[in-house]
Amino acid sequence: MPSIIMTIGLLAAPPYALAAVKCPSVGKPVVSLELGSRYESNDKSRSDIDENADAAVDKALKPIDVYVRSLANLSDQSPKSSTRDETNRCLYRALSSWADAGALSDLGTLNAKLAISPRVAGMAISYHDAKAVTPPDDEQKKAIETWLQSLGVELMTFFDEDAPKMASRNNLRAWAGLAVGQIGVATDNDQLSSWGAKTNEMVICSADDDGGLPLEMKRGDKALHYQLHAVGPLVVNAALLNAKFNDSFSVCQGKLDRIVDFTLSALQKPELAAAKAGTEQTFSTGKEKLEPFQIAWLEPYLKFRQSEKATRLAERYRPLSNSNLGGNLTSQYSAKSKK
Repeated sequence: MPSIIMTIGLLAAPPYALAAVKCPSVGKPVVSLELGSRYESNDKSRSDIDENADAAVDKALKPIDVYVRSLANLSDQSPKSSTRDETNRCLYRALSSWADAGALSDLGTLNAKLAISPRVAGMAISYHDAKAVTPPDDEQKKAIETWLQSLGVELMTFFDEDAPKMASRNNLRAWAGLAVGQIGVATDNDQLSSWGAKTNEMVICSADDDGGLPLEMKRGDKALHYQLHAVGPLVVNAALLNAKFNDSFSVCQGKLDRIVDFTLSALQKPELAAAKAGTEQTFSTGKEKLEPFQIAWLEPYLKFRQSEKATRLAERYRPLSNSNLGGNLTSQYSAKSKK
Protein backbone atom coordinates (compact mmCIF):
# COMPACT_ATOMS: atom_id res chain seq x y z
CA MET A 1 0.00 0.00 0.00
CA PRO A 2 1.33 3.47 -0.83
CA SER A 3 2.65 5.45 2.08
CA ILE A 4 0.28 8.17 3.24
CA ILE A 5 1.26 10.64 5.92
CA MET A 6 -0.70 13.63 7.10
CA THR A 7 0.52 16.22 9.59
CA ILE A 8 -2.14 18.30 11.26
CA GLY A 9 -1.70 21.78 12.70
CA LEU A 10 -1.93 22.10 16.45
CA LEU A 11 -4.96 24.30 16.83
CA ALA A 12 -8.46 23.95 15.46
CA ALA A 13 -10.67 26.90 14.76
CA PRO A 14 -13.16 26.67 17.67
CA PRO A 15 -16.87 27.32 17.33
CA TYR A 16 -17.69 30.91 18.24
CA ALA A 17 -20.69 33.18 18.05
CA LEU A 18 -21.25 36.36 16.09
CA ALA A 19 -24.61 37.82 17.07
CA ALA A 20 -27.28 35.48 15.65
CA VAL A 21 -24.79 33.24 13.85
CA LYS A 22 -22.81 30.48 15.52
CA CYS A 23 -19.72 29.81 13.47
CA PRO A 24 -18.96 26.13 12.91
CA SER A 25 -15.71 24.43 13.80
CA VAL A 26 -13.76 23.76 10.61
CA GLY A 27 -11.20 21.34 11.99
CA LYS A 28 -7.47 21.49 12.49
CA PRO A 29 -5.41 23.01 9.68
CA VAL A 30 -3.70 20.42 7.51
CA VAL A 31 -0.16 21.68 7.13
CA SER A 32 1.65 18.73 5.56
CA LEU A 33 0.30 16.12 3.18
CA GLU A 34 1.80 13.07 1.49
CA LEU A 35 -0.28 10.87 -0.80
CA GLY A 36 0.40 7.74 -2.77
CA SER A 37 -1.33 6.88 -6.05
CA ARG A 38 -4.92 5.65 -6.32
CA TYR A 39 -4.05 3.46 -9.31
CA GLU A 40 -2.60 0.02 -9.88
CA SER A 41 1.15 0.40 -10.25
CA ASN A 42 1.28 -1.33 -13.65
CA ASP A 43 -1.61 0.66 -15.18
CA LYS A 44 -0.24 3.07 -17.79
CA SER A 45 -3.70 4.51 -18.54
CA ARG A 46 -4.19 5.43 -14.87
CA SER A 47 -7.73 4.09 -14.91
CA ASP A 48 -7.46 0.87 -12.87
CA ILE A 49 -8.13 1.80 -9.25
CA ASP A 50 -6.38 0.03 -6.39
CA GLU A 51 -9.25 -0.09 -3.90
CA ASN A 52 -7.07 -0.07 -0.78
CA ALA A 53 -4.91 2.77 -2.04
CA ASP A 54 -7.99 4.69 -3.15
CA ALA A 55 -9.55 4.42 0.30
CA ALA A 56 -6.30 5.52 1.94
CA VAL A 57 -6.06 8.61 -0.27
CA ASP A 58 -9.69 9.52 0.47
CA LYS A 59 -9.03 9.16 4.20
CA ALA A 60 -6.01 11.45 4.06
CA LEU A 61 -7.88 14.09 2.04
CA LYS A 62 -11.05 13.95 4.15
CA PRO A 63 -10.12 16.73 6.63
CA ILE A 64 -9.41 19.07 3.72
CA ASP A 65 -12.61 18.10 1.92
CA VAL A 66 -14.65 18.67 5.09
CA TYR A 67 -13.03 22.09 5.44
CA VAL A 68 -13.82 23.07 1.84
CA ARG A 69 -17.44 21.89 2.24
CA SER A 70 -17.71 24.00 5.40
CA LEU A 71 -16.54 27.06 3.47
CA ALA A 72 -18.98 26.33 0.66
CA ASN A 73 -21.85 25.94 3.12
CA LEU A 74 -21.02 29.32 4.63
CA SER A 75 -20.83 31.02 1.24
CA ASP A 76 -24.07 29.43 -0.04
CA GLN A 77 -26.26 31.89 1.85
CA SER A 78 -28.10 34.43 -0.28
CA PRO A 79 -26.39 37.83 -0.47
CA LYS A 80 -29.74 39.25 0.69
CA SER A 81 -29.86 37.09 3.82
CA SER A 82 -30.10 39.13 7.01
CA THR A 83 -27.23 37.12 8.50
CA ARG A 84 -25.00 37.09 5.41
CA ASP A 85 -22.45 39.56 6.79
CA GLU A 86 -22.08 37.55 9.97
CA THR A 87 -21.82 34.30 8.04
CA ASN A 88 -19.10 35.81 5.86
CA ARG A 89 -17.17 36.81 8.98
CA CYS A 90 -17.37 33.15 10.03
CA LEU A 91 -15.90 32.23 6.66
CA TYR A 92 -13.05 34.73 7.09
CA ARG A 93 -12.34 33.33 10.54
CA ALA A 94 -12.18 29.82 9.06
CA LEU A 95 -9.86 30.91 6.25
CA SER A 96 -7.57 32.98 8.45
CA SER A 97 -7.18 30.10 10.93
CA TRP A 98 -5.76 27.93 8.13
CA ALA A 99 -3.78 30.82 6.69
CA ASP A 100 -2.15 31.59 10.04
CA ALA A 101 -1.16 27.92 10.39
CA GLY A 102 0.43 27.82 6.93
CA ALA A 103 -1.98 25.10 5.85
CA LEU A 104 -1.02 23.04 2.78
CA SER A 105 2.46 24.58 2.77
CA ASP A 106 4.22 21.21 2.87
CA LEU A 107 3.03 18.96 0.04
CA GLY A 108 5.52 16.16 0.33
CA THR A 109 4.71 13.99 -2.68
CA LEU A 110 3.85 14.34 -6.35
CA ASN A 111 0.34 12.98 -5.77
CA ALA A 112 -0.31 15.51 -3.00
CA LYS A 113 0.58 18.32 -5.40
CA LEU A 114 -1.67 16.83 -8.08
CA ALA A 115 -4.63 16.36 -5.73
CA ILE A 116 -4.81 19.76 -4.08
CA SER A 117 -5.97 22.05 -6.92
CA PRO A 118 -9.73 21.31 -6.71
CA ARG A 119 -9.72 21.96 -2.97
CA VAL A 120 -7.81 25.22 -3.34
CA ALA A 121 -10.24 26.24 -6.09
CA GLY A 122 -13.17 25.80 -3.72
CA MET A 123 -11.45 27.91 -1.07
CA ALA A 124 -10.71 30.73 -3.51
CA ILE A 125 -14.24 30.80 -4.94
CA SER A 126 -15.84 30.87 -1.49
CA TYR A 127 -13.54 33.71 -0.43
CA HIS A 128 -14.28 35.72 -3.55
CA ASP A 129 -18.05 35.25 -3.14
CA ALA A 130 -17.89 36.45 0.47
CA LYS A 131 -15.60 39.38 -0.32
CA ALA A 132 -18.05 40.63 -2.96
CA VAL A 133 -20.66 41.11 -0.21
CA THR A 134 -18.77 41.70 3.04
CA PRO A 135 -15.23 43.15 3.12
CA PRO A 136 -12.86 41.29 5.47
CA ASP A 137 -11.00 43.34 8.04
CA ASP A 138 -7.49 44.41 7.05
CA GLU A 139 -5.67 41.84 9.18
CA GLN A 140 -7.74 38.92 7.92
CA LYS A 141 -7.53 40.15 4.34
CA LYS A 142 -3.75 40.29 4.46
CA ALA A 143 -3.40 36.85 6.07
CA ILE A 144 -5.89 35.13 3.76
CA GLU A 145 -4.71 36.71 0.53
CA THR A 146 -1.01 36.22 1.28
CA TRP A 147 -1.73 32.55 1.98
CA LEU A 148 -3.92 32.00 -1.08
CA GLN A 149 -1.43 33.75 -3.35
CA SER A 150 1.39 31.58 -2.03
CA LEU A 151 -0.66 28.48 -2.85
CA GLY A 152 -1.41 29.90 -6.29
CA VAL A 153 2.24 30.58 -7.07
CA GLU A 154 3.20 27.08 -5.92
CA LEU A 155 0.56 25.51 -8.18
CA MET A 156 1.51 27.68 -11.13
CA THR A 157 5.20 26.84 -10.78
CA PHE A 158 4.55 23.14 -10.28
CA PHE A 159 2.34 22.75 -13.35
CA ASP A 160 4.65 24.85 -15.51
CA GLU A 161 7.89 23.21 -14.44
CA ASP A 162 7.54 19.95 -12.53
CA ALA A 163 4.24 18.21 -13.26
CA PRO A 164 4.33 15.00 -15.34
CA LYS A 165 3.74 15.60 -19.05
CA MET A 166 0.14 14.31 -19.13
CA ALA A 167 -0.84 15.96 -15.84
CA SER A 168 0.51 19.29 -17.07
CA ARG A 169 -2.07 19.30 -19.90
CA ASN A 170 -5.10 17.25 -18.80
CA ASN A 171 -7.94 17.63 -16.27
CA LEU A 172 -5.43 18.20 -13.48
CA ARG A 173 -4.14 21.28 -15.31
CA ALA A 174 -7.72 22.46 -15.81
CA TRP A 175 -8.31 22.30 -12.06
CA ALA A 176 -5.05 24.13 -11.41
CA GLY A 177 -6.21 26.79 -13.87
CA LEU A 178 -9.43 27.23 -11.91
CA ALA A 179 -7.62 27.39 -8.57
CA VAL A 180 -4.92 29.82 -9.69
CA GLY A 181 -7.28 31.92 -11.81
CA GLN A 182 -9.76 32.34 -8.99
CA ILE A 183 -7.06 33.17 -6.46
CA GLY A 184 -5.99 35.85 -8.92
CA VAL A 185 -9.51 37.24 -9.23
CA ALA A 186 -10.17 37.07 -5.47
CA THR A 187 -6.90 38.79 -4.55
CA ASP A 188 -6.61 41.19 -7.52
CA ASN A 189 -3.46 39.48 -8.78
CA ASP A 190 -3.30 39.83 -12.57
CA GLN A 191 -0.43 37.37 -12.97
CA LEU A 192 -2.44 34.58 -11.38
CA SER A 193 -5.75 35.38 -13.08
CA SER A 194 -4.00 35.59 -16.47
CA TRP A 195 -2.34 32.22 -15.90
CA GLY A 196 -5.75 30.76 -15.09
CA ALA A 197 -7.21 32.18 -18.30
CA LYS A 198 -4.30 30.94 -20.43
CA THR A 199 -4.52 27.50 -18.85
CA ASN A 200 -8.23 27.33 -19.62
CA GLU A 201 -7.54 28.29 -23.21
CA MET A 202 -4.76 25.70 -23.52
CA VAL A 203 -6.94 22.81 -22.35
CA ILE A 204 -9.97 23.96 -24.37
CA CYS A 205 -7.85 24.24 -27.52
CA SER A 206 -6.60 20.68 -27.06
CA ALA A 207 -10.08 19.26 -27.79
CA ASP A 208 -10.67 17.41 -31.04
CA ASP A 209 -13.24 18.59 -33.58
CA ASP A 210 -16.00 16.61 -31.85
CA GLY A 211 -15.24 18.14 -28.45
CA GLY A 212 -13.47 15.14 -26.97
CA LEU A 213 -10.41 15.89 -24.84
CA PRO A 214 -7.71 13.56 -26.23
CA LEU A 215 -5.80 13.10 -22.98
CA GLU A 216 -9.01 12.09 -21.20
CA MET A 217 -9.97 9.77 -24.05
CA LYS A 218 -6.79 7.81 -23.27
CA ARG A 219 -8.13 6.85 -19.85
CA GLY A 220 -9.66 3.51 -20.81
CA ASP A 221 -13.12 2.76 -19.44
CA LYS A 222 -12.97 6.00 -17.40
CA ALA A 223 -12.48 8.29 -20.41
CA LEU A 224 -15.95 9.81 -20.06
CA HIS A 225 -15.50 10.06 -16.28
CA TYR A 226 -12.36 12.14 -16.74
CA GLN A 227 -13.89 14.19 -19.56
CA LEU A 228 -16.58 15.15 -17.04
CA HIS A 229 -13.91 15.88 -14.44
CA ALA A 230 -12.20 18.28 -16.85
CA VAL A 231 -15.33 20.06 -18.10
CA GLY A 232 -16.29 21.28 -14.61
CA PRO A 233 -13.28 23.54 -14.00
CA LEU A 234 -13.18 24.65 -17.65
CA VAL A 235 -16.78 25.89 -17.58
CA VAL A 236 -16.68 27.43 -14.11
CA ASN A 237 -13.38 29.16 -14.81
CA ALA A 238 -14.77 30.57 -18.06
CA ALA A 239 -17.86 31.81 -16.21
CA LEU A 240 -15.97 33.39 -13.33
CA LEU A 241 -13.28 34.92 -15.55
CA ASN A 242 -15.80 36.33 -18.02
CA ALA A 243 -16.03 39.70 -16.29
CA LYS A 244 -12.25 40.13 -16.54
CA PHE A 245 -11.64 38.32 -19.85
CA ASN A 246 -14.89 38.80 -21.76
CA ASP A 247 -13.92 36.32 -24.48
CA SER A 248 -13.52 33.43 -22.05
CA PHE A 249 -16.25 31.37 -23.74
CA SER A 250 -15.12 32.14 -27.28
CA VAL A 251 -11.48 31.00 -27.20
CA CYS A 252 -10.52 28.60 -29.98
CA GLN A 253 -13.61 29.52 -31.99
CA GLY A 254 -15.94 28.59 -29.16
CA LYS A 255 -14.54 25.09 -28.67
CA LEU A 256 -15.82 24.97 -25.10
CA ASP A 257 -19.35 24.65 -26.49
CA ARG A 258 -18.25 21.60 -28.50
CA ILE A 259 -16.61 20.09 -25.43
CA VAL A 260 -19.85 20.52 -23.46
CA ASP A 261 -22.00 19.19 -26.29
CA PHE A 262 -19.83 16.10 -26.74
CA THR A 263 -19.85 15.44 -22.99
CA LEU A 264 -23.64 15.70 -22.76
CA SER A 265 -24.11 13.55 -25.88
CA ALA A 266 -21.74 10.91 -24.48
CA LEU A 267 -23.65 10.81 -21.20
CA GLN A 268 -26.72 9.90 -23.27
CA LYS A 269 -24.75 7.55 -25.51
CA PRO A 270 -21.50 6.42 -23.79
CA GLU A 271 -20.54 4.58 -26.98
CA LEU A 272 -19.47 7.98 -28.36
CA ALA A 273 -16.70 8.10 -25.77
CA ALA A 274 -16.07 4.37 -26.12
CA ALA A 275 -15.34 4.85 -29.82
CA LYS A 276 -12.55 7.27 -28.94
CA ALA A 277 -11.30 5.37 -25.88
CA GLY A 278 -11.42 1.94 -27.49
CA THR A 279 -13.35 0.33 -24.65
CA GLU A 280 -16.77 0.33 -23.01
CA GLN A 281 -17.27 3.08 -20.46
CA THR A 282 -18.01 2.81 -16.74
CA PHE A 283 -21.34 4.56 -17.33
CA SER A 284 -22.32 1.65 -19.61
CA THR A 285 -20.94 -1.23 -17.56
CA GLY A 286 -22.68 -0.18 -14.36
CA LYS A 287 -19.44 0.58 -12.52
CA GLU A 288 -20.46 4.23 -12.30
CA LYS A 289 -23.67 6.20 -11.95
CA LEU A 290 -23.89 9.88 -12.77
CA GLU A 291 -24.00 12.01 -9.62
CA PRO A 292 -25.30 15.59 -9.35
CA PHE A 293 -21.93 16.96 -8.21
CA GLN A 294 -20.38 15.81 -11.50
CA ILE A 295 -22.64 18.12 -13.51
CA ALA A 296 -22.90 21.10 -11.15
CA TRP A 297 -21.09 23.12 -13.84
CA LEU A 298 -24.29 23.05 -15.92
CA GLU A 299 -25.65 25.98 -13.89
CA PRO A 300 -22.93 28.50 -14.80
CA TYR A 301 -22.91 27.15 -18.35
CA LEU A 302 -26.63 27.84 -18.73
CA LYS A 303 -26.09 31.32 -17.32
CA PHE A 304 -24.02 32.14 -20.40
CA ARG A 305 -25.22 29.66 -23.02
CA GLN A 306 -28.47 28.14 -24.29
CA SER A 307 -28.60 24.36 -24.61
CA GLU A 308 -31.64 22.10 -24.54
CA LYS A 309 -29.45 19.11 -23.61
CA ALA A 310 -27.93 20.99 -20.71
CA THR A 311 -31.30 22.32 -19.54
CA ARG A 312 -32.94 18.88 -19.58
CA LEU A 313 -30.09 17.27 -17.66
CA ALA A 314 -29.93 20.06 -15.09
CA GLU A 315 -33.69 19.88 -14.48
CA ARG A 316 -33.43 16.14 -13.91
CA TYR A 317 -30.69 16.35 -11.27
CA ARG A 318 -31.16 19.69 -9.48
CA PRO A 319 -30.08 20.90 -7.00
CA LEU A 320 -26.52 20.77 -8.33
CA SER A 321 -23.75 21.35 -5.83
CA ASN A 322 -19.99 20.83 -5.78
CA SER A 323 -17.92 22.39 -3.01
CA ASN A 324 -14.79 22.46 -5.19
CA LEU A 325 -16.72 24.60 -7.68
CA GLY A 326 -18.08 26.96 -5.03
CA GLY A 327 -21.01 25.14 -3.39
CA ASN A 328 -24.65 25.02 -4.44
CA LEU A 329 -24.45 26.28 -8.01
CA THR A 330 -28.20 25.88 -8.54
CA SER A 331 -28.96 28.49 -5.89
CA GLN A 332 -26.12 30.71 -7.06
CA TYR A 333 -26.89 30.71 -10.77
CA SER A 334 -30.49 29.71 -11.37
CA ALA A 335 -32.36 29.93 -8.07
CA LYS A 336 -34.05 26.65 -9.09
CA SER A 337 -34.07 23.43 -7.15
CA LYS A 338 -36.15 20.32 -6.80
CA LYS A 339 -38.68 20.36 -4.03
